[in-house]
Amino acid sequence: MADLETMDDAALIAVWLDNLRSDEQIDHVGAYNRRFRERAVERSRIVQVLLRRGGGSAAALRQLLEHADPAVARAAAQALKQPDGAPPAQTLTLPPEHPAFWMIRNPPPPALSAAEIAHRLSKVLPDQADALLRWLRPAIGLWPHGERPDAPADGSRLGGMPYAPPDWTWPVAAGEPMLFIGQINCADVHGMLGAESLPDRGLLSFFADHDTAMGCLLTGQGGAAYYWPDTADLVAAKPPLEILTRFARAELLFRPMFDLPDPKSSIVAAILPDRAQLDIYERFRREMIAYGSPEDWDGPGGSKLFGWPDLLQDEDFTLTLNEPFSAYQLLLQLDSYTNGQDFVDWGPGGYLYYFVTKDDFADQRWDAAELAMQCT
Repeated sequence: MADLETMDDAALIAVWLDNLRSDEQIDHVGAYNRRFRERAVERSRIVQVLLRRGGGSAAALRQLLEHADPAVARAAAQALKQPDGAPPAQTLTLPPEHPAFWMIRNPPPPALSAAEIAHRLSKVLPDQADALLRWLRPAIGLWPHGERPDAPADGSRLGGMPYAPPDWTWPVAAGEPMLFIGQINCADVHGMLGAESLPDRGLLSFFADHDTAMGCLLTGQGGAAYYWPDTADLVAAKPPLEILTRFARAELLFRPMFDLPDPKSSIVAAILPDRAQLDIYERFRREMIAYGSPEDWDGPGGSKLFGWPDLLQDEDFTLTLNEPFSAYQLLLQLDSYTNGQDFVDWGPGGYLYYFVTKDDFADQRWDAAELAMQCT
């Protein structure tokens, strides 16, 4: 495109209008957002050139306020209000003592033991407890805390930017660099019940296509997982393009726990066909997971390694998984989280899941993990 400074007012207005009206099919929301932002930056540059010229140049832009197309008039009004293109800053500030930050203010509480779970379950569902307990699995809860500047590069965390081997290539989907979700240092969980499935050292690193992470499942392209056994030579990874969505960084603590299948699972449906019994089980499982947290706390505590997926749409993963759901085992589930300053969530009220087929799980092929997503 010609230098904007050399174009006359009429040409600038024409380019501004063409830019505003340009539309294209949305094949990938993340890629579209980048193109939308680039067009918005160009429009902002045009507005600033016209305003710097003053006089009739600025008047030519103001004439658009009376344009017959309401969308053009609104865009012109916004451009004159915010000529640099920057939207008004909107921040939500909560006091540190707010219940939303209970997790980051406290260490993870001890979870119920398998024996205590069995004891409590047999009291509320005496006839079905044994059948349900056959599916009891160890899991490791993820406990987000605030970002620490002294945290090691290979430390377990969510968000921020990744470290990777020097010769590693950043994964791309639809021309967009995938978003960095987080990393787990296997040494941090070594020795915990359930962690015997993992190596005793090395780094698991997780990425997600923008559309999958945001719940745009019709255009989503999954994710990627990597395992690097040696962390000594990791370097700050550089994406091929600027990352438009960077998730808040939160360091991770861990909570060994036990898990039972979700009430919406086919396993539980076969054991508890009665609605009243299912309600009892749903309440029991919810209280089992929340054990040790304040009674009035209803925060996002569903992030975990292993265990069973928490289901929002039954076992329907047809848009994101390559095989039937029964072929998989959960590697990682991610709930929304906060680091004490910022909040991160997945789509509207969703979970991210990294599943591995049972065969790949047994062979520790973590790079074969498939990203799935459900939202409300």
